Amino acid sequence: MEKTLLSIVLILLFTKIGGMISKKLKMPEVLGALIAGVILGPVVLNAVHYDKNIKLLSDLGVIMLMFLAGIETNVKEFKKAGFSSFMIALGGIMLPLIFGTLSAYLFFNNFWENLFVGVILTATSVSITAETLKELGKLNTRSGINILGAAVIDDVLGLMLISIVLAMAQTSGTGSADSGVIPLLIVFIKIIIFCIGSIIAVAYLPKYIDKLATNMRQEGVLLTFAIAAALLVAYLAELVGIAGITGAYVCGLILSSLDSKEYLERNVKAISSGFLSLIFFASVGIEANLKGLNSEVALITLAMFIIAVLGKMIGCGGAARALKMTKAEAVQIGAGMISRGEVAIITANIGLQKGIISEEIFLPTLIVVILTTIITPILLKVSFSHRLEKKTA
Repeated sequence: MEKTLLSIVLILLFTKIGGMISKKLKMPEVLGALIAGVILGPVVLNAVHYDKNIKLLSDLGVIMLMFLAGIETNVKEFKKAGFSSFMIALGGIMLPLIFGTLSAYLFFNNFWENLFVGVILTATSVSITAETLKELGKLNTRSGINILGAAVIDDVLGLMLISIVLAMAQTSGTGSADSGVIPLLIVFIKIIIFCIGSIIAVAYLPKYIDKLATNMRQEGVLLTFAIAAALLVAYLAELVGIAGITGAYVCGLILSSLDSKEYLERNVKAISSGFLSLIFFASVGIEANLKGLNSEVALITLAMFIIAVLGKMIGCGGAARALKMTKAEAVQIGAGMISRGEVAIITANIGLQKGIISEEIFLPTLIVVILTTIITPILLKVSFSHRLEKKTA
């Protein structure tokens, strides 16, 4: 027990210091937390080991992270996101999924592993983009609004995709005699029921929860019930073969329409950002075996990085052009959707834990996340420069 306590102390200190340094360099804190994990892990200091206790806290961290993401989602804006944002998100999912899967065949022969590479590359993390757009004063431009709307839709579609591929991979990998069309059909039925139930819950439950919340004189009771609900919905999602993070996100979406949203957001953020999610990001860094970095891993990283950038630039930018937006707006939207961040990390981590992908994919994913996080603000600033806007007008 004493080793676990010391490990937690080191993780919290190193990740927070790393996050502060990262923020000073105008990069997201998650980048500093990841690097802190690598430093603490077996590659550098060998001070913290990924044991069952750290794994448990890490799993809770990722659930809380997605629960918070759901609470922070503006459902009204999500509804208003409209056709253009949906088409941009769809373009940004389809191209990386197809080309990511096909490129993986250059290195691997396992269909599910290759498909999961494509799934990892569909992710979009809009936090760094939103921050850059704020700094540039472009958050409320047509490009800015479409980027944020498409990113939210990308999250929802991406989570559904993860759940479908995960459920199908596990069903096909059972090796049982009846593993064929019927089990896969059952999986799809479960997913459809869960999705329909989630839509109904997001639409109708908040008003009833608000009534119950007004009867709770102590707000602390609401917070406890909210966290318990997130864990319960994550459990139910896992029970029907869907990723637990999808359940946590849906629970967050339900609670995002409450009158007490600000209170919940503030307190869940304190628990997540101040404790559990730090352990998750550090554990990802600790798990990353940089000693396995060789020429083949470098080639996989290069292939993933090229698809990560071009997949969003062409997929999202092409959809924007098809919707009669200017060339400049298409470039801006494409650039704004490149960053992968925590979404790709969470996806890759699930794939690694479930045995769908190997360490050879996990390590390149981390490197791609870091590279896309660095280049996104640069590309956004260039794409919004007056010189480029004049050239592409």
